[in-house]
Amino acid sequence: MDCHTQWHALQESYFDPDGFRLALNAFLQTHRSVTSLLLKHNKNLPGFDEWFTTYSNTTAKLEVMRWAVKSRNRIVHESDLELHSSCQVTWIGDWRTRSEAKGNFLPRMSVKEILSAIRQSRGMPPFGTITINRRWIDKALDSWEVLDACAAVYMHLNELLRVGHHAASTEGCTLDGSYVECVTADLPLTSGYLPCMHIAQSDLTSHFSVPDGSAVSEVSEEFEVDAQRAAEAIQGYKLPPEFPDGDAIARVPGLMKIARKVMEKDGVHGTFAFLFSGESLITAQAMQFDSQRTKRLSFESLARLVERTRADGVLVIGEIWMGVQTEIEKKLNTVLIPARDQIGKKEGLSVYAVTRDGRQLEQVCFVERGANGETTCSEPIEGDPGVLNTMVPIFRAWKEMESRGL
Repeated sequence: MDCHTQWHALQESYFDPDGFRLALNAFLQTHRSVTSLLLKHNKNLPGFDEWFTTYSNTTAKLEVMRWAVKSRNRIVHESDLELHSSCQVTWIGDWRTRSEAKGNFLPRMSVKEILSAIRQSRGMPPFGTITINRRWIDKALDSWEVLDACAAVYMHLNELLRVGHHAASTEGCTLDGSYVECVTADLPLTSGYLPCMHIAQSDLTSHFSVPDGSAVSEVSEEFEVDAQRAAEAIQGYKLPPEFPDGDAIARVPGLMKIARKVMEKDGVHGTFAFLFSGESLITAQAMQFDSQRTKRLSFESLARLVERTRADGVLVIGEIWMGVQTEIEKKLNTVLIPARDQIGKKEGLSVYAVTRDGRQLEQVCFVERGANGETTCSEPIEGDPGVLNTMVPIFRAWKEMESRGL
């Protein structure tokens, strides 16, 4: 549990060189102390010789596990690890204008110093946002990213303790402590990382505004459907008892029915994204943005989630401004004047979906506000959504996945 907590401290200090070094040293020493304690108390552990010998002859010989042991010994007896820092920098001007570059920076450089160097570099446009994705590598294990390596050694330790508990016919612990919510005494049987480690590792990024260097936050949160709250919502909103099924395209009409009822009852509707693999719902995200730049960052983040989950369908629900595309815009297949900036714009509700095989579908309805604050949604209009700027990052992710054979 201490190791788990220290792994999160390592992740949280990823952009602070000194904090990262201290957290890494603490994690590696605590990790080593667990196996040392097992060896110390081996006579009290049922079947120890069998299950620990199996671990010593297999898992302990893996490259990443040998690195953990050697690194702990080096930290204690010699010096800090020889860490290297590289960054992938993404500049985003608008939905369709972006560029990427990779660079190496001195390990002791803070993200503020890295940002300053980037902003002063020749050719950097004076607008848009910069996303910095940092990557720490130890020279002794240059094929691994350090946080990923620590997650791997933690999960091998989790498996060792799980097997030891099983041998002692102890299936679970009641050990408690003042830890973060995800840190428990559970020892799950899994071939991958813990869910919290998957989420934390996925976005080792910081976002900044180019003109003033201020930090920019994109807010997206994965959520699970609570059965009890879902039942209450069905009754309160008078929704159909069965949730729409099928792939992303097939679910558009059913989710529009639900969205209209929510909009008419509450007067507002949040933005939600659903990711699919075929007809299976992989995950759902609530998305919030207070500007176009945070909106772009949120959909860039969604695109990374598409790649990680190998999703082949995306469905988005949310409020929109509706305008009329000019003939020139139709010929150029773009939007020159966003609907939000058009004089004759109208408020709407949209449910649209795209799939990796090229299918697209959108339903939209107009939203009318009454004199007494009542909200009314028109019958939905269905068609090909045409230009979808928000889906540009998704299409890019699928194209890159195809090029890598994913």
